[in-house]
Amino acid sequence: MFRILMLACLLLATASCRSQFQPQTVQVADPGPPERVLPTIRVLEAGMTPRQPLRYRVAPGQTETLYLELARAQTTQAGEQGAQSGMPPVQLEVKMGPASMTRQGFIHHPVAITQVRISDAAEKMSPAQREQLEQSLAPLLKVEGWSEMDLQGRIRRGEFSGTDAVSPELTAMLGNIRSALLTVPFPDEPLGVRARWEVERKVQFSGIWIDQVVTYHIERIRNDELGLQITARQTASPQQIANGRLEAYQASIIGSASVRLTQFTPFSEAESTTQMRVSQPTALGDNELIRVERRTAVRLYPAEEVKGSEEPQEEPADPEDAKVITDPGKQKLKWHTP
Repeated sequence: MFRILMLACLLLATASCRSQFQPQTVQVADPGPPERVLPTIRVLEAGMTPRQPLRYRVAPGQTETLYLELARAQTTQAGEQGAQSGMPPVQLEVKMGPASMTRQGFIHHPVAITQVRISDAAEKMSPAQREQLEQSLAPLLKVEGWSEMDLQGRIRRGEFSGTDAVSPELTAMLGNIRSALLTVPFPDEPLGVRARWEVERKVQFSGIWIDQVVTYHIERIRNDELGLQITARQTASPQQIANGRLEAYQASIIGSASVRLTQFTPFSEAESTTQMRVSQPTALGDNELIRVERRTAVRLYPAEEVKGSEEPQEEPADPEDAKVITDPGKQKLKWHTP
């Protein structure tokens, strides 16, 4: 009996040591960036019946090309000195996808700017101005990353590289497009024609924290396509910024969009007006108040609209030109300049 008890104790001790000191390998998946704070969505009017929950249904493996066109005019006033500047129409070619579903049920898709084109309005610029414009646009070709949105169109996570070299003005423009025009956040409630809802969030552009409220109004629903009117307003409290202090900021956006629930890319256009006052220190030790008013026009449309146009199409871009800034000789811009 004593021998049996000793053997049992020895086996128990051996098993205990083996479980305590046996090396184990545990693989932990990289969670990636943390999820973003969801915007606040308020339904103002549910709309007419019949109503339905609005959700994106992008198929796995889907890849799309989006054309984004921008133009900007700006007036700057510092004391008695004033100056005008602007950016002629510019077209960005953006590749989105292939899409895949995450374990959380989010739609994951890579994003890359594959080409930048300048409109023929740049021909009126001096060589120095043209070179400066190209240098400001060139960093966009290095921007790439990925984004995840849920079925309601709310951006949940994302990570991009190459954005540090992009100018603050372009960063703010692209941020506005991303948050108001590219994807539409839908509420939980079913909606019908004439429905209206607000999406409120706090965003940061170029180091400035901004309160943004976007209002969407459904004008039509046809199968998987929605016709929307969009308005937005932005405000910011006085705050310190990199080169001084922001004293006042307000912006308004008005536009329209045709959103396809089975596609990433909408048909959208909008115009925005931004006014701000910034105080900056001078060499004399005092502060100078600078007033800036900026007007921006935006158009977004998918590549198939270009292919399906009845207008004669120009030759597609040569693959060798895919990473350079070109005039629109190899891609017809919708934006024509006189």
